[in-house]
Amino acid sequence: MKLDRSLQTVLQSHWLSWTLLIMAYATYGGFLHHNKTSPLGWAVSGLLAIWGAWAITLGWPRMRQLLLLGFQSDLGYFVMALAIASLAVAAVSQFQRFAYFLMLIAVSLLARVDNLIAGFRDVVAFFWLSALALLGLAISWLPLLLRSATIHGAHP
Repeated sequence: MKLDRSLQTVLQSHWLSWTLLIMAYATYGGFLHHNKTSPLGWAVSGLLAIWGAWAITLGWPRMRQLLLLGFQSDLGYFVMALAIASLAVAAVSQFQRFAYFLMLIAVSLLARVDNLIAGFRDVVAFFWLSALALLGLAISWLPLLLRSATIHGAHP
């Protein structure tokens, strides 16, 4: 039995996870606006979105191998324990940023699973997830741009 991979079928099946990914990145972008993040911070956020898409698609075999390597020695266990302790400190001291980080990971993994179900190859999934994440960050600029256009349009 052959799967129907038409655009209409794929959109009907996987629109929710892709919408959640866009909305999560748009919400994160709103957080960046609220904190008046510098252009460098926005660039780093964009690069992290692309890196995250790479890590769960093209880079997954390397990431998996690195993670499994950590379980093969006492040094690996020690490094993992330090990493988990550092994440716990970050979670407590920077709760809101950590919560956004976890939300972005969760929706990215959900979208990745949907891409696997849809039968996307890793390269296509990488570009698709990167594009959706960057689209979400771009959408977060709409309220600011609309507010600016309204203010400048009302006072010539």
